Parts: sequence; structure tokens; C-alpha cells
Amino acid sequence: MLIHKGFRYRIYPSAEQQARMAQWNDALRFLWNLANEQRLLDLGRCKCDRVYVSAIDQINELTDLRAELPWLADVPRDVGAQLLQELDKAWQRCFKGLADRPRWKRKDRDVLGFTAPDPGSWWIDGRAFHFPKLGEMEIVVHRPVAGTPKTCTIIRDGDQWFVSVMCEIEIADPTPPAGPAIGIDRGVTNLLADSEGRLVKNPAHRERAQKRLARAQRAASRKRKGSKNREKANLRVARIHRKVRRQRDHVLHVESLRYAKSHSVIVIESLKIRNMSRSAKGTKENPGTNVAAKSGLNRRILGAGWGKFGVMLGYKTVWHGSELQQKTPIFSSQECSACHCVDARNRNGEVFLCVSCGHREHADTNAAKVICSRRTDGGAVCGGSATGRPAKQKLRVVRRGNRSSQGSGSSKAPAFRPE
Repeated sequence: MLIHKGFRYRIYPSAEQQARMAQWNDALRFLWNLANEQRLLDLGRCKCDRVYVSAIDQINELTDLRAELPWLADVPRDVGAQLLQELDKAWQRCFKGLADRPRWKRKDRDVLGFTAPDPGSWWIDGRAFHFPKLGEMEIVVHRPVAGTPKTCTIIRDGDQWFVSVMCEIEIADPTPPAGPAIGIDRGVTNLLADSEGRLVKNPAHRERAQKRLARAQRAASRKRKGSKNREKANLRVARIHRKVRRQRDHVLHVESLRYAKSHSVIVIESLKIRNMSRSAKGTKENPGTNVAAKSGLNRRILGAGWGKFGVMLGYKTVWHGSELQQKTPIFSSQECSACHCVDARNRNGEVFLCVSCGHREHADTNAAKVICSRRTDGGAVCGGSATGRPAKQKLRVVRRGNRSSQGSGSSKAPAFRPE
């Protein structure tokens, strides 16, 4: 079995090397924006004259461009060609509907990495790292590189520099873990809740650092643009963001590895996080309501790292032989895990109390059990399968029950149960 694994190491370039890499970043930002503009111009042409430029076409044109611009020619050609391939991949994802159009790279916002795709042009020798045109840099190799190195990328993270080495590793087909299938519900108050009753509280690293972050951002905004003081203030803001990100990633790595190594099947919700964290401010003609509360909720959703947790589970389940499934979360918070009754009154905050059978437990744990039950055909919901019945039909049934209770004046709406 062939897997891909990355190894990340801290490097210490000299002041001259850092200055040269800063110039490379400006040159690659220019190359990205120029190539992106070329693609946009092709899209704007009439369909009869439209010709989509490819990555190969732009790489071939890179030779003439490097001859005209010496500061672009200072960047290794393989690094520029790899950047054009990444732009092509971004446009392919856009055409497939998986992402938006690639955005422009802006100074002081976007930091580009330098990827060398040829393993023969770079190497790690003990405590030294060699990169084309940069020479030797000190590196801390805290664990050996395994497998066959393919690419290496130099990345700047605030005032720190790292090199990421991507390797291909041949491993034996892993044996699936002996643990049973488990469902996981992701939340805001509780970061994770599984179908075995385990709750992981949300550390809320961003919220705890919010005051320090706000002070640092206010201080940076008062500094004159382009000054050294503003650069130092922005660096302080970047350090706070970096610490929060590392704290969040540590928790997600630990939890994702725990589940991937212990359970044969892991079922999570298929969430549209972008839609869930969309702003509620609306437009000038139709302003939104509870904008401040929704803004705080959006920050907590994004700070929890739901999407990154799913990505980590995706590759770690492959390494350990377990299986990851993503199922629809529709009505998982209103469905009873015992009798599969769906009713909006079943949940009251953190307490789930079924109005049909009286089943009572934590709402997040109940939702995790419902998600786990949908790993194949699912449990019965509203007289049918939880996954087989169309969402619109299930929504109509629940609304009918709510309207019935409102119209009759009764405080108890009829519960819909499977026959």
C-alpha cells in the first residue's frame, strides 16, 4: 500500500537568505497574478474564440518572461513552474464546482511557499538543508525522513521558517481496528461527542486569546503604514494567531488519531461549514437580525476546526485501516436514537427528552448515535429510512406537526413514529 506523508522541520536561514526569499515571494506573487489574469481574459472572450490556456502553455511562456525580467529569473525555474501548476489545479477545482475562483495574491496578506519538485535539486545532510540558489541552511531534524522524498516546500510562518518534505511510503495493508463503529457529532460547546457517551469540551483557544488579539490589532492599526513599527505590530498579531492555530491543531490531531486507531468505522456529519458560518448582516435593503450573536457563533464554528478534523480523519483512517463515512445531519438533533421519533420538541438545550418514548440523554450524544445509525441504511425516521427518504419530504412532515400544534392551541404536537 502506497501512502503520502509529510515531514515538517524548522530551518534557520541567514539574514541574506531571508531577504532573498522575500524577493522571491514578491516575484511569485507577480507571476501568480499575471497568470491568473491571463486565464480570466480567456474566460471573458466570446465562446467561439475562447481557448483555455493550460499549465503547460504558461510554463512554456515562462522562459521568455524570465529572459525579460531578471528579478523573476532569480527564482528557480522549477519553483515558478510548480506555482503555475498549483494555479491550474485551483482553476480545475473551480470548474468542478469544488471551490471559488482563485483569488489575487496581495502583499502583506498572502505568503507563498517555494516548492522544489525535483528531489535531486535539494537535500538534507545531517543538520544542514540545501535548497537551489539559497545554499545551506541550518535545520532541526527531530525525526528521520521515511520513504522516498518527492517534493520539498519552504514556508514562512510569521517570523519562523519551515521546510515540508512530502514522501511516498510503501506500507503493508493495515488491519482494521477491532473497535466497533462509532458516530461523532461536532459542536460548539462540546467540540466532539461520540456515540459511546464521550464528550470533549471545546478548548475555545481563540476566545481565550481574543482580548490579547484585539489589543494587538488595535496597536497595529495605529501605526503608520509601511513603517517598521507597523511591521513589528503585525508580527505580534501573527504570533498570537500562530499560537491559537497550533493549540487547535494539537487537540484535533490527538482526537483524530484516537478514533482512527480504535474504531473500524467512523461516521461524521457531512457539514456545509461555509454556509453555516455565513454572515447574517444581510443587505442595506434587507438587513439581518441578531447580527452580533451570529457573528460570535461564526467565530466559534470556525475556531473549532470542524473541517480540519474531517481532513485529519480522512488520511489517518487510511493509514490505520479504518473507514470514514460522512452522512447527512438532517434532523439528527431532533431524532430519538431509541425510537427514531422526529420532533422539534425533543431537544431542549443540552437535554434530549423524547416526547414519544421518554428517552433522555445528552443532546450531543443522542445526535452522535443517530449519525452512527445512518452508516448503512440508517434507522427509521417518519415511517421510513433516515437516509432514504428525501429531505424535503421529511421537512414537510415536521412542519406539519408544528403547524398542528400552533393551529389547535394544544401544547403537544403529534409525534411521528415509524410503523
